Amino acid sequence: MIKRILKYILYVILGFVAIVVAVSLFRPSYSFDEPKPFQGSYLHNPYENMNPDNWIQTNFHAHTRQFGGFTNGRVNTNEMVDSVYSVLGFEHIGISDYNKINYYDSVNPSFIPTYEHGYGIFKIHQLCIGAEKVRCLDYFAFQNLSMKQHTLNRLAKQTRLVVAAHPSFVKQGYRVEDMKYLSNYKLMEVLNGFAISTAHWDAALSNGHLVYIIGNDDSHDVTDITEVGFRFTMVNSPENEAEQLLQALENGKTVGVDFSLIWGERLERKKKRLERDLPYITQVDLCGDTLLISASRSFSKLRFIGQDGKELDVQKDNRTAFYVVKAEDTYVRTEVEFKDGTTLYLNPITRHESSDVVKQRLDHINWPKTIILWGVYILALFLIYRSISRCGNKS
Repeated sequence: MIKRILKYILYVILGFVAIVVAVSLFRPSYSFDEPKPFQGSYLHNPYENMNPDNWIQTNFHAHTRQFGGFTNGRVNTNEMVDSVYSVLGFEHIGISDYNKINYYDSVNPSFIPTYEHGYGIFKIHQLCIGAEKVRCLDYFAFQNLSMKQHTLNRLAKQTRLVVAAHPSFVKQGYRVEDMKYLSNYKLMEVLNGFAISTAHWDAALSNGHLVYIIGNDDSHDVTDITEVGFRFTMVNSPENEAEQLLQALENGKTVGVDFSLIWGERLERKKKRLERDLPYITQVDLCGDTLLISASRSFSKLRFIGQDGKELDVQKDNRTAFYVVKAEDTYVRTEVEFKDGTTLYLNPITRHESSDVVKQRLDHINWPKTIILWGVYILALFLIYRSISRCGNKS
Protein backbone atom coordinates (compact mmCIF):
# COMPACT_ATOMS: atom_id res chain seq x y z
CA MET A 1 0.00 0.00 0.00
CA ILE A 2 2.77 2.43 0.97
CA LYS A 3 4.68 1.54 -2.20
CA ARG A 4 1.59 2.32 -4.28
CA ILE A 5 1.16 5.69 -2.60
CA LEU A 6 4.83 6.56 -3.07
CA LYS A 7 4.64 5.45 -6.67
CA TYR A 8 1.56 7.62 -7.23
CA ILE A 9 3.29 10.63 -5.64
CA LEU A 10 6.34 10.03 -7.83
CA TYR A 11 4.14 9.96 -10.94
CA VAL A 12 2.47 13.22 -9.92
CA ILE A 13 5.85 14.90 -9.38
CA LEU A 14 7.21 13.57 -12.66
CA GLY A 15 4.04 14.69 -14.45
CA PHE A 16 4.38 18.18 -13.02
CA VAL A 17 8.05 18.34 -14.01
CA ALA A 18 7.15 17.10 -17.51
CA ILE A 19 4.54 19.86 -17.93
CA VAL A 20 6.95 22.54 -16.70
CA VAL A 21 9.67 21.29 -19.07
CA ALA A 22 7.29 21.01 -22.03
CA VAL A 23 5.87 24.51 -21.54
CA SER A 24 9.35 25.99 -21.14
CA LEU A 25 10.98 24.22 -24.07
CA PHE A 26 8.27 23.87 -26.69
CA ARG A 27 7.51 27.50 -27.40
CA PRO A 28 8.54 29.63 -30.37
CA SER A 29 11.91 31.34 -30.47
CA TYR A 30 11.70 34.97 -31.48
CA SER A 31 13.98 37.34 -33.34
CA PHE A 32 13.64 41.07 -32.72
CA ASP A 33 14.15 44.03 -35.04
CA GLU A 34 16.09 46.97 -33.68
CA PRO A 35 13.76 49.56 -32.13
CA LYS A 36 13.36 53.09 -33.42
CA PRO A 37 12.74 56.05 -31.08
CA PHE A 38 9.69 58.22 -31.72
CA GLN A 39 10.30 60.52 -34.67
CA GLY A 40 8.43 62.89 -36.95
CA SER A 41 7.03 66.39 -36.90
CA TYR A 42 3.61 65.51 -35.45
CA LEU A 43 3.33 65.80 -31.65
CA HIS A 44 0.71 63.46 -30.20
CA ASN A 45 -1.06 64.62 -27.05
CA PRO A 46 -3.11 61.83 -25.40
CA TYR A 47 -4.91 64.44 -23.27
CA GLU A 48 -6.33 66.38 -26.22
CA ASN A 49 -9.89 67.57 -25.46
CA MET A 50 -9.55 66.41 -21.85
CA ASN A 51 -12.33 67.60 -19.51
CA PRO A 52 -10.91 68.40 -16.03
CA ASP A 53 -14.32 67.66 -14.49
CA ASN A 54 -14.26 64.04 -15.66
CA TRP A 55 -11.55 62.52 -13.47
CA ILE A 56 -12.56 59.14 -12.01
CA GLN A 57 -10.62 57.59 -9.13
CA THR A 58 -9.81 53.93 -9.95
CA ASN A 59 -7.83 50.92 -8.80
CA PHE A 60 -7.55 47.83 -11.03
CA HIS A 61 -5.32 45.61 -8.89
CA ALA A 62 -6.53 44.05 -5.63
CA HIS A 63 -6.72 40.47 -4.41
CA THR A 64 -9.27 38.46 -2.47
CA ARG A 65 -9.30 35.05 -0.81
CA GLN A 66 -9.22 32.38 -3.51
CA PHE A 67 -8.22 28.71 -3.89
CA GLY A 68 -8.90 28.01 -0.21
CA GLY A 69 -6.60 30.81 0.90
CA PHE A 70 -3.58 29.40 -0.93
CA THR A 71 -2.78 32.65 -2.78
CA ASN A 72 -1.86 35.98 -1.19
CA GLY A 73 -5.08 37.88 -0.52
CA ARG A 74 -6.53 35.40 1.93
CA VAL A 75 -7.50 38.19 4.38
CA ASN A 76 -9.78 39.98 1.90
CA THR A 77 -13.37 39.20 1.01
CA ASN A 78 -15.08 40.79 -1.99
CA GLU A 79 -17.26 42.84 0.35
CA MET A 80 -14.25 44.11 2.33
CA VAL A 81 -12.44 45.30 -0.80
CA ASP A 82 -15.58 46.98 -2.11
CA SER A 83 -16.37 48.64 1.22
CA VAL A 84 -12.90 50.04 1.96
CA TYR A 85 -12.35 51.47 -1.52
CA SER A 86 -15.88 52.91 -1.62
CA VAL A 87 -15.24 54.73 1.66
CA LEU A 88 -12.07 56.21 0.15
CA GLY A 89 -14.02 57.61 -2.81
CA PHE A 90 -12.99 55.14 -5.52
CA GLU A 91 -15.58 54.91 -8.28
CA HIS A 92 -14.08 51.91 -10.07
CA ILE A 93 -12.91 49.06 -7.83
CA GLY A 94 -11.18 46.30 -9.80
CA ILE A 95 -10.49 42.88 -8.30
CA SER A 96 -7.66 41.02 -10.02
CA ASP A 97 -7.26 37.62 -8.43
CA TYR A 98 -4.44 35.34 -9.52
CA ASN A 99 -5.35 33.36 -12.65
CA LYS A 100 -9.07 33.72 -11.99
CA ILE A 101 -11.68 36.26 -13.08
CA ASN A 102 -13.72 37.42 -10.11
CA TYR A 103 -17.30 38.22 -11.19
CA TYR A 104 -18.29 39.98 -8.00
CA ASP A 105 -20.43 43.04 -8.82
CA SER A 106 -20.52 42.06 -12.50
CA VAL A 107 -23.96 43.69 -12.86
CA ASN A 108 -22.31 47.08 -12.33
CA PRO A 109 -21.98 49.03 -15.64
CA SER A 110 -18.34 49.75 -14.74
CA PHE A 111 -17.42 46.06 -14.26
CA ILE A 112 -14.40 44.96 -16.32
CA PRO A 113 -13.29 41.30 -16.12
CA THR A 114 -9.71 41.39 -14.84
CA TYR A 115 -7.15 38.97 -13.43
CA GLU A 116 -3.42 38.77 -12.71
CA HIS A 117 -1.65 36.22 -14.86
CA GLY A 118 1.47 34.40 -13.74
CA TYR A 119 2.67 32.09 -11.01
CA GLY A 120 6.38 31.75 -11.79
CA ILE A 121 8.88 32.10 -8.98
CA PHE A 122 10.28 35.38 -10.39
CA LYS A 123 6.88 37.13 -10.45
CA ILE A 124 6.91 38.05 -14.12
CA HIS A 125 3.24 38.91 -14.03
CA GLN A 126 0.73 40.55 -16.35
CA LEU A 127 -2.47 42.31 -15.39
CA CYS A 128 -5.21 41.36 -17.85
CA ILE A 129 -7.88 44.07 -18.06
CA GLY A 130 -10.89 43.26 -20.20
CA ALA A 131 -10.06 39.56 -20.31
CA GLU A 132 -12.23 37.14 -22.29
CA LYS A 133 -10.86 34.13 -20.42
CA VAL A 134 -7.94 33.04 -18.25
CA ARG A 135 -4.74 31.71 -19.77
CA CYS A 136 -3.60 28.96 -17.42
CA LEU A 137 -0.11 28.27 -18.78
CA ASP A 138 2.96 30.13 -17.56
CA TYR A 139 6.69 29.61 -17.22
CA PHE A 140 7.47 28.37 -13.72
CA ALA A 141 11.10 29.48 -13.42
CA PHE A 142 13.57 31.35 -15.66
CA GLN A 143 12.17 33.36 -18.59
CA ASN A 144 14.21 34.65 -21.50
CA LEU A 145 13.09 37.42 -23.85
CA SER A 146 11.31 35.00 -26.19
CA MET A 147 9.31 33.53 -23.31
CA LYS A 148 8.24 36.96 -22.09
CA GLN A 149 7.22 38.05 -25.59
CA HIS A 150 5.35 34.80 -26.25
CA THR A 151 3.32 35.26 -23.07
CA LEU A 152 2.43 38.85 -24.01
CA ASN A 153 1.40 37.74 -27.50
CA ARG A 154 -0.82 34.92 -26.24
CA LEU A 155 -2.47 37.12 -23.63
CA ALA A 156 -3.09 39.89 -26.19
CA LYS A 157 -5.26 37.48 -28.21
CA GLN A 158 -7.78 37.15 -25.39
CA THR A 159 -7.36 40.39 -23.42
CA ARG A 160 -8.30 43.99 -24.28
CA LEU A 161 -5.48 45.59 -22.28
CA VAL A 162 -2.38 43.61 -21.36
CA VAL A 163 -0.37 45.29 -18.62
CA ALA A 164 3.25 44.61 -17.68
CA ALA A 165 2.71 44.32 -13.91
CA HIS A 166 5.13 45.75 -11.31
CA PRO A 167 8.19 45.45 -13.61
CA SER A 168 10.77 46.44 -10.99
CA PHE A 169 9.30 44.37 -8.15
CA VAL A 170 11.76 41.49 -8.59
CA LYS A 171 15.25 41.95 -10.04
CA GLN A 172 15.06 38.63 -11.92
CA GLY A 173 11.68 39.55 -13.48
CA TYR A 174 11.25 42.14 -16.19
CA ARG A 175 14.66 43.72 -16.72
CA VAL A 176 15.04 47.32 -17.81
CA GLU A 177 16.86 46.15 -20.95
CA ASP A 178 13.91 43.85 -21.80
CA MET A 179 11.72 46.88 -22.39
CA LYS A 180 13.88 47.85 -25.38
CA TYR A 181 12.42 44.96 -27.39
CA LEU A 182 9.18 43.80 -25.73
CA SER A 183 5.96 44.97 -27.35
CA ASN A 184 2.29 44.00 -27.82
CA TYR A 185 1.26 45.20 -24.37
CA LYS A 186 -0.61 48.48 -23.95
CA LEU A 187 -0.02 49.59 -20.37
CA MET A 188 2.73 49.43 -17.80
CA GLU A 189 2.07 49.33 -14.07
CA VAL A 190 4.60 52.06 -13.41
CA LEU A 191 3.11 52.68 -9.96
CA ASN A 192 2.48 49.68 -7.74
CA GLY A 193 2.15 49.39 -3.98
CA PHE A 194 5.43 47.43 -3.93
CA ALA A 195 7.51 49.29 -6.51
CA ILE A 196 7.83 52.29 -8.84
CA SER A 197 9.10 51.40 -12.31
CA THR A 198 9.92 54.66 -14.08
CA ALA A 199 13.25 53.25 -15.33
CA HIS A 200 11.38 50.48 -17.16
CA TRP A 201 8.86 52.98 -18.54
CA ASP A 202 11.56 55.34 -19.83
CA ALA A 203 13.37 52.40 -21.42
CA ALA A 204 10.21 51.46 -23.32
CA LEU A 205 9.42 55.04 -24.34
CA SER A 206 13.03 55.79 -25.34
CA ASN A 207 12.89 52.88 -27.75
CA GLY A 208 9.67 53.97 -29.41
CA HIS A 209 7.12 51.83 -27.56
CA LEU A 210 3.96 53.85 -26.91
CA VAL A 211 3.01 52.38 -23.54
CA TYR A 212 0.77 54.29 -21.18
CA ILE A 213 0.79 54.40 -17.39
CA ILE A 214 -1.42 52.70 -14.88
CA GLY A 215 -1.05 52.87 -11.11
CA ASN A 216 -2.46 50.36 -8.64
CA ASP A 217 -2.32 49.57 -4.94
CA ASP A 218 -1.96 45.83 -5.63
CA SER A 219 -3.59 45.41 -2.22
CA HIS A 220 -3.55 42.00 -0.54
CA ASP A 221 -4.83 43.12 2.87
CA VAL A 222 -7.30 46.02 2.92
CA THR A 223 -7.20 46.11 6.72
CA ASP A 224 -3.71 47.58 6.32
CA ILE A 225 -4.37 51.23 5.49
CA THR A 226 -0.92 51.58 3.89
CA GLU A 227 -2.06 49.16 1.14
CA VAL A 228 -5.14 51.10 0.02
CA GLY A 229 -5.53 54.52 -1.56
CA PHE A 230 -1.76 54.72 -1.93
CA ARG A 231 -0.97 54.26 -5.62
CA PHE A 232 -3.82 54.36 -8.12
CA THR A 233 -5.06 55.81 -11.43
CA MET A 234 -7.17 58.82 -12.25
CA VAL A 235 -9.04 58.11 -15.50
CA ASN A 236 -10.47 60.93 -17.57
CA SER A 237 -13.79 59.50 -18.70
CA PRO A 238 -17.24 61.06 -19.17
CA GLU A 239 -18.87 58.21 -17.26
CA ASN A 240 -17.89 55.36 -14.97
CA GLU A 241 -18.80 52.81 -17.62
CA ALA A 242 -16.69 49.85 -18.73
CA GLU A 243 -16.18 50.68 -22.41
CA GLN A 244 -15.48 54.35 -21.72
CA LEU A 245 -12.95 53.44 -19.01
CA LEU A 246 -11.24 50.96 -21.34
CA GLN A 247 -11.01 53.53 -24.14
CA ALA A 248 -9.55 56.14 -21.78
CA LEU A 249 -6.94 53.67 -20.49
CA GLU A 250 -6.08 52.57 -24.03
CA ASN A 251 -5.75 56.13 -25.33
CA GLY A 252 -3.66 57.46 -22.43
CA LYS A 253 -6.22 59.73 -20.77
CA THR A 254 -4.91 58.68 -17.38
CA VAL A 255 -2.73 60.02 -14.59
CA GLY A 256 -0.83 57.82 -12.16
CA VAL A 257 -1.10 58.91 -8.52
CA ASP A 258 1.44 58.30 -5.77
CA PHE A 259 -0.56 59.64 -2.82
CA SER A 260 1.31 60.77 0.29
CA LEU A 261 1.60 57.99 2.87
CA ILE A 262 1.09 58.49 6.59
CA TRP A 263 1.98 55.46 8.67
CA GLY A 264 -0.53 54.49 11.32
CA GLU A 265 -3.37 56.70 10.11
CA ARG A 266 -6.96 55.45 10.29
CA LEU A 267 -9.31 54.88 7.38
CA GLU A 268 -11.45 57.91 8.22
CA ARG A 269 -8.42 60.21 8.20
CA LYS A 270 -7.22 58.93 4.83
CA LYS A 271 -10.74 59.43 3.47
CA LYS A 272 -10.67 63.09 4.57
CA ARG A 273 -7.17 63.61 3.13
CA LEU A 274 -8.21 62.17 -0.24
CA GLU A 275 -11.29 64.40 -0.30
CA ARG A 276 -9.36 67.49 0.76
CA ASP A 277 -5.81 67.09 -0.54
CA LEU A 278 -5.92 64.96 -3.70
CA PRO A 279 -4.77 67.24 -6.57
CA TYR A 280 -5.73 66.72 -10.19
CA ILE A 281 -4.63 67.94 -13.59
CA THR A 282 -6.74 70.70 -15.12
CA GLN A 283 -4.88 71.29 -18.38
CA VAL A 284 -2.53 69.46 -20.75
CA ASP A 285 -2.42 71.44 -23.99
CA LEU A 286 -0.08 71.73 -26.93
CA CYS A 287 0.11 75.20 -28.46
CA GLY A 288 2.33 74.57 -31.45
CA ASP A 289 5.45 73.10 -29.85
CA THR A 290 4.71 74.50 -26.39
CA LEU A 291 3.37 72.11 -23.76
CA LEU A 292 1.18 73.72 -21.10
CA ILE A 293 0.29 71.86 -17.89
CA SER A 294 -1.88 73.12 -15.03
CA ALA A 295 -2.96 71.54 -11.75
CA SER A 296 -5.82 72.14 -9.34
CA ARG A 297 -3.43 73.55 -6.75
CA SER A 298 0.13 74.80 -6.52
CA PHE A 299 2.86 72.20 -7.01
CA SER A 300 6.22 72.29 -5.28
CA LYS A 301 8.14 70.83 -8.22
CA LEU A 302 7.27 69.85 -11.77
CA ARG A 303 9.73 67.83 -13.84
CA PHE A 304 9.72 67.42 -17.62
CA ILE A 305 11.45 64.14 -18.57
CA GLY A 306 12.53 62.90 -21.99
CA GLN A 307 14.71 60.47 -23.94
CA ASP A 308 16.57 57.97 -21.73
CA GLY A 309 14.88 59.39 -18.64
CA LYS A 310 16.79 62.66 -18.90
CA GLU A 311 15.46 65.59 -16.91
CA LEU A 312 14.67 68.31 -19.45
CA ASP A 313 13.45 71.06 -17.15
CA VAL A 314 12.30 71.69 -13.57
CA GLN A 315 9.80 74.32 -12.52
CA LYS A 316 8.77 75.11 -8.95
CA ASP A 317 6.02 76.65 -6.83
CA ASN A 318 3.30 77.33 -9.37
CA ARG A 319 0.00 75.95 -10.67
CA THR A 320 0.99 76.14 -14.33
CA ALA A 321 4.15 75.15 -16.17
CA PHE A 322 5.23 75.20 -19.79
CA TYR A 323 7.95 73.56 -21.85
CA VAL A 324 8.94 74.19 -25.45
CA VAL A 325 9.38 70.79 -27.08
CA LYS A 326 12.71 70.75 -28.90
CA ALA A 327 13.38 69.04 -32.21
CA GLU A 328 15.54 66.41 -30.50
CA ASP A 329 12.86 65.53 -27.90
CA THR A 330 11.41 62.18 -28.94
CA TYR A 331 8.94 62.26 -26.05
CA VAL A 332 8.18 64.42 -23.04
CA ARG A 333 6.48 63.11 -19.92
CA THR A 334 5.76 65.00 -16.72
CA GLU A 335 5.94 64.35 -12.97
CA VAL A 336 4.16 66.84 -10.71
CA GLU A 337 5.10 66.79 -7.02
CA PHE A 338 3.14 68.59 -4.29
CA LYS A 339 4.17 69.81 -0.86
CA ASP A 340 2.65 66.85 1.00
CA GLY A 341 4.67 64.40 -1.14
CA THR A 342 1.85 63.40 -3.49
CA THR A 343 3.14 63.00 -7.06
CA LEU A 344 1.16 62.82 -10.30
CA TYR A 345 2.67 60.98 -13.29
CA LEU A 346 1.41 62.04 -16.73
CA ASN A 347 1.55 60.12 -19.99
CA PRO A 348 4.04 61.34 -22.60
CA ILE A 349 3.74 63.69 -25.54
CA THR A 350 5.28 61.65 -28.40
CA ARG A 351 6.59 62.35 -31.91
CA HIS A 352 5.10 60.63 -34.97
CA GLU A 353 5.11 61.02 -38.74
CA SER A 354 1.39 61.88 -38.76
CA SER A 355 -1.72 61.87 -36.58
CA ASP A 356 -2.18 58.20 -37.54
CA VAL A 357 -0.26 56.79 -34.57
CA VAL A 358 1.04 53.28 -35.24
CA LYS A 359 2.44 51.23 -32.38
CA GLN A 360 5.77 49.50 -32.94
CA ARG A 361 6.13 45.69 -33.12
CA LEU A 362 9.61 44.17 -33.22
CA ASP A 363 9.06 40.45 -32.67
CA HIS A 364 9.06 37.73 -35.32
CA ILE A 365 8.96 33.96 -34.81
CA ASN A 366 12.28 32.56 -35.98
CA TRP A 367 10.95 29.30 -37.45
CA PRO A 368 14.29 27.73 -38.52
CA LYS A 369 15.71 28.23 -35.01
CA THR A 370 12.45 27.05 -33.42
CA ILE A 371 12.33 23.83 -35.47
CA ILE A 372 16.00 23.03 -34.83
CA LEU A 373 15.63 23.57 -31.08
CA TRP A 374 12.45 21.49 -30.90
CA GLY A 375 14.24 18.68 -32.73
CA VAL A 376 17.12 18.83 -30.25
CA TYR A 377 14.70 18.82 -27.30
CA ILE A 378 12.74 15.84 -28.64
CA LEU A 379 15.96 13.88 -29.23
CA ALA A 380 17.25 14.71 -25.74
CA LEU A 381 13.96 13.72 -24.08
CA PHE A 382 13.89 10.48 -26.07
CA LEU A 383 17.44 9.60 -24.97
CA ILE A 384 16.56 10.37 -21.34
CA TYR A 385 13.45 8.18 -21.60
CA ARG A 386 15.47 5.30 -23.05
CA SER A 387 18.07 5.57 -20.31
CA ILE A 388 15.39 5.52 -17.60
CA SER A 389 13.65 2.55 -19.26
CA ARG A 390 16.89 0.55 -19.41
CA CYS A 391 17.64 1.28 -15.76
CA GLY A 392 14.14 0.16 -14.87
CA ASN A 393 14.45 -3.08 -16.82
CA LYS A 394 17.80 -3.91 -15.21
CA SER A 395 16.41 -3.43 -11.72
